[in-house]
Amino acid sequence: MKDVIILLPCLNEEYTLEKCIKNIKKVMNNSEYSYEILLCDNNSTDNSINIAKKNKIKYCIEEKKGYGNTLKNGISNANGKYIVMLDCDLSYDENDILKFISCLEQGYELVIGNRFEGKIDKNAMPFIHKIGSKMLSIYSNFLFKNDIKDYHCGLRAFKKDSIIKLNLCSQGMEFASEMIIKAKIYHLKSKNINTNYYKDQRNRKSHLRTFRDGFRHLKLINKLKFYNSIIFRYFITFFIAFLILSGLLFLNALIPQKNIYSNTLKSFEYYYKNLKIGFLNNTNLEKEYYRIDYSADIKSLSMAYLIDEKHPFKSIVEMNFYPEIDYGFRDYTKMLKDNHKTESYSRYWQGQTIYLRPLLLLTNVKNIYLINIIIFFILFAILLIKLFKINKVLFISFFLATISINMFIVPFCFEYIFPFLIAFIGSIYLLKMIKNNSKNLDILFLMLGIVTCFFDFLTCETITLTLPLFIYIYLKIVNNKKINLKEIIKYCFLWISGYGFMFFTKWIIDCIYFGSDFYKIIFDKAVVRVVDKTKSFLGVIFANYLKIIKCIFPLNKFKYSLTISVAIILLTIHYYIFNISNKRKFIPLILISLIPIVRFFILSSHTNRHYFFVYRAILPMIMLFIILTVNLMLNFLKKFFKSSKKYYIKLKLL
Repeated sequence: MKDVIILLPCLNEEYTLEKCIKNIKKVMNNSEYSYEILLCDNNSTDNSINIAKKNKIKYCIEEKKGYGNTLKNGISNANGKYIVMLDCDLSYDENDILKFISCLEQGYELVIGNRFEGKIDKNAMPFIHKIGSKMLSIYSNFLFKNDIKDYHCGLRAFKKDSIIKLNLCSQGMEFASEMIIKAKIYHLKSKNINTNYYKDQRNRKSHLRTFRDGFRHLKLINKLKFYNSIIFRYFITFFIAFLILSGLLFLNALIPQKNIYSNTLKSFEYYYKNLKIGFLNNTNLEKEYYRIDYSADIKSLSMAYLIDEKHPFKSIVEMNFYPEIDYGFRDYTKMLKDNHKTESYSRYWQGQTIYLRPLLLLTNVKNIYLINIIIFFILFAILLIKLFKINKVLFISFFLATISINMFIVPFCFEYIFPFLIAFIGSIYLLKMIKNNSKNLDILFLMLGIVTCFFDFLTCETITLTLPLFIYIYLKIVNNKKINLKEIIKYCFLWISGYGFMFFTKWIIDCIYFGSDFYKIIFDKAVVRVVDKTKSFLGVIFANYLKIIKCIFPLNKFKYSLTISVAIILLTIHYYIFNISNKRKFIPLILISLIPIVRFFILSSHTNRHYFFVYRAILPMIMLFIILTVNLMLNFLKKFFKSSKKYYIKLKLL
């Protein structure tokens, strides 16, 4: 083993390579160190390898393109205690090599050149490269609390054993940043050394691509911080999600109002002529549990129309709608043209506008409902198929539970559809992440909370948490994997945080825009949804649960639905206590199933007013009852056949 390996990354460097080798030999031959020069070639097509042979230095060839791939191959092939790497374009002073080795001898594990405090030749570094490199270095130092001045210097030295532990994996130029950042993460002792930087002597352009490589460095810096800092991980997720969603909302605001006037008018007429009551046009469906909240849909339609492209920010914040829309008493043409009285719905994010406004360019609300149906059932079918392939009991429970909550009504209403679309997409993506052993499930649940708040009107919002989480826990149970209760609590907390921070951000913007008194409006509206002061709190709670039970199919078909439901619950509890083995594993499923019940309790007044759609949030609870019922039936059949077999054997013996 040599004391020092001089590593030269190479891609078609025939013009300067030989001189670089000779300069290095001149320096190292006069030193006390045993050394070896290793050319790590990236499959050069010129005379570089022949030059290495001529000068009797070792070489290794990396077929995969990329600066990082080349250096990783070189490091793995370097048989030495210390490694010094530098470009072979004569841009660095070979005399500095000994200074770098001396620092390693003093106990440092990584020594980085600092070109910015050394001498830089005129035209050696383009201005944009200098600015970009400095900014990326400052940004990385800020994120990782580091003190390396020049992250992209090609002259550096390190102890091989220390760098191998970092498990470097970058393929391109970003390899330089990865080495420094991971050295900080793994607490390697690092040092800056000022070094000069000269104009390279090659007769061609550099392999560096300014914007492509700069972006790759930035992406790597953020990725490493993302996976090594919880605060940054969740903050950046929220920030990017907020920018994207708000940006889409703003872009929608730029659609000219006149371009959607015709289809908006047709949509209002459709509500009046065909959907005077909040049900589908079928007398058999005129029951409360089939009721569609078209008043909320008309608000959504109003808000999508009333956004003014001349004042996009103002109209997005205000989110006005027509408060006095009443079937049979409104001249819609006059209302739209005469700037009729409007009211602000600013306390909610109106993500539905992102969906509605572009579609109003193309068609009216009648056809938008058809689009809803297609999207809804495609996602529903995809999720069903995936569940069928993974676990038949989970498939059966999900399918039957969707029937129980009268799911077919959902795509006919903007008020209902979005939480279910989000829940389906989240569940599909969850299954993919489980298959790939992804470590980003926490980000999924944070995003589900953020997006739910942005698109939902406060309907079945908990379904976007409970459905994916229920699937996740159940699959762990059937696969005999340990369920970490802290992990489940973490996912719930992240969903609530995403949901809450999105609301909080909206309210902060509203308070800045409308004035500090706006928080009183928010508080008053919140109180109305929590408590109805004209009614007994416990009475409302009991009434809520009774209404919800009467909405569930097939209990909605029976006269004594409450009695039957209580009997089912008692039988299930009895079965759970006396028949299920490993009862502890089912506790997380029970807790997740109770989340919507807690929500009904907290928002009792809101639940009482809107029970005809919020009852669908108990989907996971119904899934749990079905799973326990299936287990009960399977155990019964197992015991029956076992006893039948014994009886048959007895008869045979007689």
